[in-house]
Amino acid sequence: MPSRHAADIRQVEHKTGRSLDEWCELLESAGVGDRRDAVNMLRDSYAVSHAFALAIADHCLRRTDDDDWGGAYDDEDDRW
Repeated sequence: MPSRHAADIRQVEHKTGRSLDEWCELLESAGVGDRRDAVNMLRDSYAVSHAFALAIADHCLRRTDDDDWGGAYDDEDDRW
């Protein structure tokens, strides 16, 4: 997990009322696979703050990338 989101990730459930797994499931069921789309959806449809939307999107999309490709997330390759 990128360190810039570590504090936000720890507070997601307390601040948003949903666990990270719930947010990831919601993004997956909506078919969101792009960081920008995920952030916009979380902000616009669920009133999640921009900082938490970024943290959730990065966490969930990284998890999906790990599952699909078997590789680890490399922050240096973040081209979003």
